[in-house]
Amino acid sequence: MFCNSFFRALTKMNETPIATITFKYKTAQRKFLERVVWDRLRQNSPVYNGDTIHTANLSEATIWFSDGNIMELSENTMAQVFLSEDKSLKAELSDGFATIDSSLSEQGMTLSSNGIEVAVQSGSALSAGAVTALEKTEDSKGEGISSGSSAKKAEKAGAASSTGGLSIQVIKGSVEVQQSDGKTISMQQGEGIQIEGTEQKKPALIVTKPAPQSKILYHTQGDARIPFSWTLSDVPENAVTAIIIAADKNFSDKKYQTIATGTDSQEIPLAPGTYYWKITIAKDNKSEPLAEQTGKIQVIQSLPPELVAPAEEYSFSYRTRNPAVRLIWTEATYATSYKMEIADNPQMNNPIVEQRSSLASSIISTLSEGTYWWRVTPYYTINRTGFASPSKTRSFSIEKKGTLPKPSVYIPQNNGIVNTEDTGKGISFSWKQESEAALYTLKIADNPNLTGAKIIQETHDNFCTLNSDAKKLTDGKWYWAVTIQDIEGNVSEQSEVRTFFAMKGKPEQHVIEPADNFKASHALMPDTRFTWKRNLPENFVSRMQISSDVSFSKLLYDSIVTGTSAKGINLPEGTYYWRLKSSSTTDEAELVTSARVLKVAGNLAAPILNEPKERAVARETVPYTFSWKEVSEADYYKFSIFRLSDDELVYEENVFGTETTVDMFSNKKFTDKSMYKWQVQAHANAIPGIQSRRTGALSENDFYLVKLRPVEITVPSRNAQINGADAIISPITAHWSCVDKVKKAQFVLTKTDVNPSLEIMRIPSDLQMNNGNTVAPQDILLDTPDGLRPGSYEIIVYAETLDEIDISNTDKNNRGMFTVLPVEPLDTAQNLVTTPQVFDTEYLRNPQNPKTITLSWNKVPKATDYFVSIRNKRGKEILSQNVKEDTSYAIDFNLLSEEDKITFSKGTFNWTVKGVRRIDTDKDGIVDKILQESPEAKSSFQTDIPTPKKSKAKGASNPYGN
Repeated sequence: MFCNSFFRALTKMNETPIATITFKYKTAQRKFLERVVWDRLRQNSPVYNGDTIHTANLSEATIWFSDGNIMELSENTMAQVFLSEDKSLKAELSDGFATIDSSLSEQGMTLSSNGIEVAVQSGSALSAGAVTALEKTEDSKGEGISSGSSAKKAEKAGAASSTGGLSIQVIKGSVEVQQSDGKTISMQQGEGIQIEGTEQKKPALIVTKPAPQSKILYHTQGDARIPFSWTLSDVPENAVTAIIIAADKNFSDKKYQTIATGTDSQEIPLAPGTYYWKITIAKDNKSEPLAEQTGKIQVIQSLPPELVAPAEEYSFSYRTRNPAVRLIWTEATYATSYKMEIADNPQMNNPIVEQRSSLASSIISTLSEGTYWWRVTPYYTINRTGFASPSKTRSFSIEKKGTLPKPSVYIPQNNGIVNTEDTGKGISFSWKQESEAALYTLKIADNPNLTGAKIIQETHDNFCTLNSDAKKLTDGKWYWAVTIQDIEGNVSEQSEVRTFFAMKGKPEQHVIEPADNFKASHALMPDTRFTWKRNLPENFVSRMQISSDVSFSKLLYDSIVTGTSAKGINLPEGTYYWRLKSSSTTDEAELVTSARVLKVAGNLAAPILNEPKERAVARETVPYTFSWKEVSEADYYKFSIFRLSDDELVYEENVFGTETTVDMFSNKKFTDKSMYKWQVQAHANAIPGIQSRRTGALSENDFYLVKLRPVEITVPSRNAQINGADAIISPITAHWSCVDKVKKAQFVLTKTDVNPSLEIMRIPSDLQMNNGNTVAPQDILLDTPDGLRPGSYEIIVYAETLDEIDISNTDKNNRGMFTVLPVEPLDTAQNLVTTPQVFDTEYLRNPQNPKTITLSWNKVPKATDYFVSIRNKRGKEILSQNVKEDTSYAIDFNLLSEEDKITFSKGTFNWTVKGVRRIDTDKDGIVDKILQESPEAKSSFQTDIPTPKKSKAKGASNPYGN
């Protein structure tokens, strides 16, 4: 008898299932033994004796036998299951691939296919693949079993099974294989075999790890390290092992590929996901594989759960009823349930609570006072893992408390006034929130014992607003308090009893100025005005009070006030408290404002003056800088200068910093070599509501003013241009002068259009200065042995007055600057020739060739001599020569030093020649001073000759020959 519905799979009403089935990705199909109709299964459908199970393309199924055996079917696989009379299990694999795990089974089970039977022992596991004749035929055509008619094609495969075979690999334990001819084979873990009929074949390649269809579960961050291992049989010694891992079974989306020759294992990092792997063995990289094995692996990451609540070291409290402790943790991926443990020790020994839950939370109400530790361990059905990867351990505590705390009340403030007039806003009462409170009770009465209360109101909030009940409050004094009740019905002690005054209309009494924490200057204290606002019944008398302590036990000022302000109160430096206190003349009612803090501060400190000390030197181009140290709390400084002879104010300004500059050179109010006095006073601005203005003590100092007038260069005039020929033939005489007598004066002439600048003359020299000749002549002839060459020059006289004031004209505007114009140049040398052009071993082989490099050129008209310069390819000068009365220069290698021979041994060298014209300017008959120069003419030559080396053998002492 069968029972079915449109939405459910078929079930048998009169037969006990032998297993249940779960599947992944797509559904699986089932056919009862006595029927020909295929039934589409649902998750956890029952499996009966004789049922045939088929998985579609991309589908996977797991059969969970009731005796503990597990059979996993890959895609496009068909198998029939039986339970014999002796309660032993048997599975007939018609097509596809299956894995049997008998690890937890007492009897194991038998797998048969194509006439071959495999007895899987208890505690063992194997993977097997059935190969049918139909599959061989369709594989050759490039076809497979599609999902549309998969069941029918599977039946065809079963019909052809008698001509197929079986491949077996033992994953764990041992198995017994019986062939169709009755022959028995024993196989152990890691062994594999292929059987077709009566023929056996040991695969050349057996992958021992991972299993062909396996799931890898790991619990750490990052990628998993997947171990691959294999064994090889009857393969060439240098065979190449290749590993390919892809995201698809066609291996088009490759994720990893490597050559693992010379080893039988490899560890490969893989991120969570599903992968297809293939390991091949070949003679070399170019040959077809001798053998290959493929498989599928699911890398599953499931991190340990994290404990969410309660927080670490969180404390629960109760009085009479144990608290309900809710424990929450994050879910662990792929976990089917959790074991939650609570212990009274951090080692989690002998747990007090051990609970299994399919949810990520639990509520425990059995714990009493104490400290507890808890953790959660996920349970995984994957690979029969069971409990694994527990969470970290956390602690919490449960505290048994005594009585509820006494409530703290807030509004209205003690002795406050409330408006009972119906304005629609009501009268608000509030108090401190208490975490354990389930109910608050407010009582209002006309007596401090709160007997015969006019108003009793209960609320779940920490506030209450009286609307219609406010009419019950007549004008006058009232008392109120609050109690707390928890969820257990415990009631707290009553809060302090506070008073308030009820009156129709808006009462008002508050202080305005000075603001709280106002800082007043002691000097301005009598001008400080105290203000307030009050609107009270006529029977109230108000007093303004000032005290040195917040409790107002030491009153320094206590006076009846009728208006809205008071002033003329003088207080010494210190911190004070002030308030307005109003008392009723008809009863004991009092209204007191909150105390405000008033700070009376003294003057600011006097600044510490830095510069000038005794003397100030004023310069024409640079204003003089006055400076002082900062005064705490100062906003600006009043800066003043007085002439000491008549005490006249000559300069004044407000400075927002600690220094200022003053032009005391050109200002006519400042007289050279006179005494002056300067003063600095700190000021602090008034900030409304914060502080009053304040001043500081005065700092002052006298100084002697000296106006600095630097040395003046009168000849040559500034930016003068001097004819180049005149500078050589008739040199000019420079003249310098100064207003004051000098103690030191050193004349320095520098050529500035070269880098670095070139010092031409220094008079007196440093040596002469050290020997006592410290003042240069005021007239100095600007002449050198070669005369002043064209270019830019400047003159600086480093001078010091008798009173040691520096009057050097180092400022750019005071330097003596002039230019020597170029002299008309000579013609450029022509026809530069190098003989030989290339000086190498080929040249040296001819003994007739001289061992010299000759540089020659045509005579330059009017030239008296020439300057020859030779540079290497980096531009560094390595040889220079002044050639007189000739138009050539020879580099004789026989005369060169060893170092120069190495320098000239190999390379390209540039050489230049420049003609010069010398004249006799001092009429001594010697033509020595250069008047004209020609531009440099350029040429080059090359060398490539052996470098001399030291040798123990005797030989020619001159490698260049002679």
